Amino acid sequence: MLMKALQIIHPRSIELRDVPVPQLPPEGNGCIIVRTDSGLLCGSDIPFFTGNKRSSSYPLASGAPIHECVGEVIQSASRDFHPGDKVLAIPECNQGMAEYFLAQTSRAVHLNPDWEDHGAACIIQPLSTVMNAVDRMGDLRGKSVAVIGLGSIGLLFCWLLKRSGAKSLVGIDPIPGRCRKAEALGATQTICSRSIEAVHEMHVHPDKWNSPDICVEAVGHQTETINDCLELVRKYGTVVAFGVPDQPVYAFNYESFFRKNAVLIGTVTPDWADYLPKARDLFMENHDELSKLITHRLPIREAEKAFIMYERHEDGIIKAVLDIRQW
Repeated sequence: MLMKALQIIHPRSIELRDVPVPQLPPEGNGCIIVRTDSGLLCGSDIPFFTGNKRSSSYPLASGAPIHECVGEVIQSASRDFHPGDKVLAIPECNQGMAEYFLAQTSRAVHLNPDWEDHGAACIIQPLSTVMNAVDRMGDLRGKSVAVIGLGSIGLLFCWLLKRSGAKSLVGIDPIPGRCRKAEALGATQTICSRSIEAVHEMHVHPDKWNSPDICVEAVGHQTETINDCLELVRKYGTVVAFGVPDQPVYAFNYESFFRKNAVLIGTVTPDWADYLPKARDLFMENHDELSKLITHRLPIREAEKAFIMYERHEDGIIKAVLDIRQW
């Protein structure tokens, strides 16, 4: 049996393919097959599309790299998931640009069957990663925090840090619309510039910069902003490395890190079985607010357009949902 899937055959080029429907493995206890409803573009997907991921070779696997997906279980080798269940699930090998995908139930969570906006529910996956990062920061009550990068992840950080008791929250991003969104989600101040420009301004006018207790790097995909965080954070402060790296080796300002007695926290994949249910519940309690991060909705046949918009930050894009029913 064949299904439709998109395949990135070389950078910035996507083609439609007919490929076999995934099957439950013989030892598939704890696995499910999901009919895909919606997928959400993530900033970490873009380097696979542009060719900036050094570890990638082309063509990519069919369906890759989409991993924020919602759909309906059609086959199950688990006592906890049954055909007909609505789920958010992370596809094996991130092959979510397809009619069906295989997933482990440890990386899946049930959704309310009455919830109709499946595209917005995809936010549960990135929200879970931000929740994990915020938990690793410890008690935030009374703390000052700066977030570099106000894409969807940086905005989720602003929203959750405010809820977690941060005293002050500065967002830094060169795109005005993102700064306005951050202020609506809890930032007490935004600086509409690149982080290196904020560093230069700090050196010129040190009396105007209150070095934060914590600085979150939420950009990734280049090597400069982690060092900007080290410059901006206070002595004995903490830098949280969240942005996904595309290069395996960074030029790290060790002198600044050492002299500041700083703490560096690397945080990426949470314990999915723990954090996906927590993120689902938090999303459902606040879906009216969090669903506003969805700025674009496109049929799967326009995936290439969505990737280009995301890469270029066009049309105020924050999060783009792909309707994977519309081939």
